[in-house]
Amino acid sequence: MMLKERVHALADGARARRRSDDLPEQGEDDPVKRAVIHEWENWAALNSDDVQSPNVMIFFLDHLQSKKPLLLNFECEDKYQRIRDWLAREGRLAD
Repeated sequence: MMLKERVHALADGARARRRSDDLPEQGEDDPVKRAVIHEWENWAALNSDDVQSPNVMIFFLDHLQSKKPLLLNFECEDKYQRIRDWLAREGRLAD
């Protein structure tokens, strides 16, 4: 439990600094973005049939909500679109 509390404290501190420093909400080097892309790679490897579906983003977001909700703990009005943009820019989504 100690590690989990530490991770939460670090995330809270990072969010507070981001707001106070007026930094962009989600930069290209954002640890949240890297973590989501890493989770995508893991999920896609285990769900290769779903990756080809037009509903792939819905399937992946359902996975994040049920198995990795902490990865969705970032400020953004449209998390679906933000994550989709990250994956598209990284070449992870099939067009």
